Amino acid sequence: MSEGDPLPKAIATTYYNAGLTVDQLTVLVGATSAQRFRLLKADLEEDPLDLAGPDDIDIYEGDLTTVDTRADDDC
Repeated sequence: MSEGDPLPKAIATTYYNAGLTVDQLTVLVGATSAQRFRLLKADLEEDPLDLAGPDDIDIYEGDLTTVDTRADDDC
């Protein structure tokens, strides 16, 4: 969604608040965006997973490794 266009946000909000059917949503935003909205709505409606972090692994243990992301000039 574009920050400058409030219409897609309004359509999504209306759908999430049960103001639009899936068919209406598909007509307004297209099949691909409608599917994304449907998946997001399903995720938002489910209870989040209550997963505890690992207690036997220290992810910050050990030496730091860095990666040079600069492009080689020889390519």
